[in-house]
Amino acid sequence: MTGAFGNTKGELVSSPSLLNGSIPEIGCQYQRENAGDAVPRYLDLYAKVVTPPRPARKCPQFYVTAECVNGHRFAKKLVCGREYCPTCGEEWSDSHQRRFARWLPKLQQLRTVGYFVFTMPEGIRDRYRTKAALNELTKRITCGDKSKRMPGLLKDMGFPRGLCRWHWFGDGGPGYHPHLNVLVETGHLDQELLDQIKTKYAEILGVPMAVVNYSYAVDQGKMVHILKYVTRATFRQYEWDDQLAEELYRFRSQRCWGEWSGEPVWYLEGEPKFAHIEELEKGICPECGKPLWWGRPLPVCLLSLEEPVDIGAGYYRLRDARGPPGGVSPSG
Repeated sequence: MTGAFGNTKGELVSSPSLLNGSIPEIGCQYQRENAGDAVPRYLDLYAKVVTPPRPARKCPQFYVTAECVNGHRFAKKLVCGREYCPTCGEEWSDSHQRRFARWLPKLQQLRTVGYFVFTMPEGIRDRYRTKAALNELTKRITCGDKSKRMPGLLKDMGFPRGLCRWHWFGDGGPGYHPHLNVLVETGHLDQELLDQIKTKYAEILGVPMAVVNYSYAVDQGKMVHILKYVTRATFRQYEWDDQLAEELYRFRSQRCWGEWSGEPVWYLEGEPKFAHIEELEKGICPECGKPLWWGRPLPVCLLSLEEPVDIGAGYYRLRDARGPPGGVSPSG
């Protein structure tokens, strides 16, 4: 069987032109049944390709359906994910929930969460308005870059894994205020260690002093609150800085480093849907663990005809298919 974007052998397949043929073609790499890496989020990429950096239409415009070999069916709304999108930038929007769901399994491997916020003096912020400058600073703060023999501050200070995400503006709105949020596995830190981190960070920036805020959480509820706060949007309006919006187009502001193959040490009570969302984000059926085949995008106004059941973050459970698609297994 060959789907609209992939086939049973995990090969790269281009999508067909859609509707009026004005949508550029993109492809995806399908995950083999037993592969360990997540399937690239080509569906979100599709939404970003369809619309320019500046949101011009109401999001979402399209949805896609998915089906596994056992006939379990799902649907997903395609969203652009841009922080200044009127839909995606809202608190706890589908896009926000997806960012939360992608990090939740990693957060659940941490018994305690240390939360750093690396700010920068106002006078040097204009140096960090390009992808290249922000990419380098991200690596120098976190895990470094072996290919460039670039050390990573936090990794060298004893933090072998972590999660980081940029916030672009403060809670007050306009006014470029970039700061990197970093989550690591630790609790209380001695003042001496914190002072060393601040000193080394100031050296990276080339300034006499830099502010690094730190707090930690051991309670599950507080850890979840931190994750929701860090994954929220801060670049809420395109007009706040249109040049920066153009420059940050397709910039990867949310990253992780280190090893994350461990088992959860705690579970999110009362929110079982996020486990399903995380699997769906990887292209895996949450009911049987088989790979999903995604169909071609359709106008979102047709979704109601599928009798969808909302399962969160813009995902929906649909009625099961009558039989396995094509009658073959994904590994066949």
